[in-house]
Amino acid sequence: MKETVFKAAAVLCVLCIAVWVIPQTAGAQDIRVIVRGDDMGMTQGSLAGFEKAFNEGVLTSGAIIVPGPWFEGAAELCRKNPGWCTGVHLALVGEWRGYRWRPVLPYDKVSSIVDEDGFLYTSPDVLWAHKPKIEEIDAELRAQVALAKKKGINVQYVDTHYMELNDYPGLENVIKTIAKENNVPISSELGEGSPGSVYTVPVAQKKDAAVKMLQELKPGLWLWVCHIGIESPEQDALIHTQPDHIFTNGGVGAHRAAELGVLTSIEVKSMILAKGIKLVSYTDLWKEQKKR
Repeated sequence: MKETVFKAAAVLCVLCIAVWVIPQTAGAQDIRVIVRGDDMGMTQGSLAGFEKAFNEGVLTSGAIIVPGPWFEGAAELCRKNPGWCTGVHLALVGEWRGYRWRPVLPYDKVSSIVDEDGFLYTSPDVLWAHKPKIEEIDAELRAQVALAKKKGINVQYVDTHYMELNDYPGLENVIKTIAKENNVPISSELGEGSPGSVYTVPVAQKKDAAVKMLQELKPGLWLWVCHIGIESPEQDALIHTQPDHIFTNGGVGAHRAAELGVLTSIEVKSMILAKGIKLVSYTDLWKEQKKR
C-alpha cells in the first residue's frame, strides 16, 4: 500500500514539474494557454484556493479584487509569493446577496457609482442605469491599482470584474489609459482566444469538460478563465443577486472548489503534457510584447 501511494505521489510530482518546465518561446504551431484565476480576495476561501492553484496546479495568473473584504489577506499572500503573476481585477460592482462591497475611495467622493448606502451596485446593468460619471469611474479604478501597489502587490496586468471594456461610454479609454500609465497589459487584449469555461458546468462534470476543452485546442494563444476557492460555510453562503446566475446544481463553494480540483488534477496536467500545451502568464506575454 505504501509503495503504491509513493509511486502515485512521484508521478504527480513529475507531472507538476514537467508542465512548468516546457519552454515558453512561441512558434506558429504552438498551443499556448493562460490560466487566469479571478476574484482573489473576495473571500477567505479564495486565498486558500489561489495558493493551492499556484503552488500545486496549473494556474499562471491571478486577479485580485481590491474592494473585496479579504483584499488585505490577498496582498499579504502576494507579498509572500512575489513570483506569482498577479493582476488587478478592476471592480465596480459587488454581486452577492448580503455581502456588499464599498469602493476604495470614500464613497461620498464617488457618489455616482454607489447606492444610497455607499455600496457598489449589484450588477453592471444597475450601475449603468444610474449614469455614473466617467471621471468618478476613472478615479476609483486608479485608486484600486494604486492601493494594490501600495500594499506590495506586483501588478502585472489588469482585467475587469463582471463587465466588458465597451459596456459604458468612456470606460474603454479609462482602462486602456490606466494600463498604459502602469505599463501593464489588459487581459483579453493581447490576441487571446477563448476556449470556453467550466464555470457553469455541473460540479461532477467539470474535470471531464476541462480535459475535453484542452484536448480540442488548436494552435494559438488561449485564455482560460477560472473561479477558484475552497468549499466552506463562507463560500457556500454566497448567493448571486441575479436570478439567472444562481447555481442550481451546487452552491458557489462547491463549484469553486471543483474548479480548484480541476486545476490541480492529474487528468488536466496529463492532457497539457500530451498536447504539448505551453502554459504562459501575462508576465511572459508582456515581456514578449516589449521585445517586438
